Amino acid sequence: MGLSERSGESLKLLIDEAVGFLGEDKPLHAIQILRRVIANDPANADAYLKLAEVYIGLHSYTAAERLLVSGLERMPENNKLVYALGSLYFNLGETEKAFPLLRRLDSWRNPSVHLALATIFLDENAFDDAASEVKQVLRNDAKYPDANGLLGRIYLKQKNFPAAIKYFKRELGVNEASVEFRLDLATAYYLLGDLREALEEFTLLIDTDPDFYPGWLMCGKILLELGKADESEFYLTRALNLNPRSAEVLQSLANLYSTIGEIEKARNIFDELAGADAIVEDDGETLEKMSKYTRKRKRRS
Repeated sequence: MGLSERSGESLKLLIDEAVGFLGEDKPLHAIQILRRVIANDPANADAYLKLAEVYIGLHSYTAAERLLVSGLERMPENNKLVYALGSLYFNLGETEKAFPLLRRLDSWRNPSVHLALATIFLDENAFDDAASEVKQVLRNDAKYPDANGLLGRIYLKQKNFPAAIKYFKRELGVNEASVEFRLDLATAYYLLGDLREALEEFTLLIDTDPDFYPGWLMCGKILLELGKADESEFYLTRALNLNPRSAEVLQSLANLYSTIGEIEKARNIFDELAGADAIVEDDGETLEKMSKYTRKRKRRS
């Protein structure tokens, strides 16, 4: 009996076989089987979804996109395919493509859809819409992962630092290991002017990830503001070792040397910055860039 004559149950068994190959770290075998299933049953949404998952696992994002687009052309009302393609675009940072797909899921919104839409709204500074999406998740589950943190991020963008801190703490109570929300909490404390709490949070960040140069930079900046120049130099030097081309680190070191009277060192750094035509951002811009980089790294992992 040919594959085209197999029952739906037989095709399901083939998909299960493909999943088994994935468990054995044999993705090419899985791809071969799933392609055969789709060729003989072009309306098998599960096969499309599983094959797209394999492609994404291999970082073959273009192949996953083409596959899901093809699946939606055949099954335009399949919410799982809509969600898969929308999520792919969202995780790749292609929010203009993700947004209309996720908005189609009005009657089928799971928490991930709400949070993705909230993130897109937040990037557009549509704070009320973003908060509305998050609160729908929190009404059903007050501890849903990322929801409290995302609400904190909305308040952070609105410069409501006490509210932001409240929700970042709630998030970290559920997800203590989150680097991105730890960074956001540290940022909220810093922008609020609570330097000691900010220093504690930035220190926890570099304890977790010793190669995270922005954590060393911010510890150095805060220590200088607290009048601890010797400690500040240690942290800023470490930040420079990790990222020798950072204008922000060089600026902070120059400020440090100016403060402690080492004018020649400070002048040399200022000359270096001027020669490189470097643009030094203010603290808020630097912290926002750090946060976006961290979130992007998380999405693509």
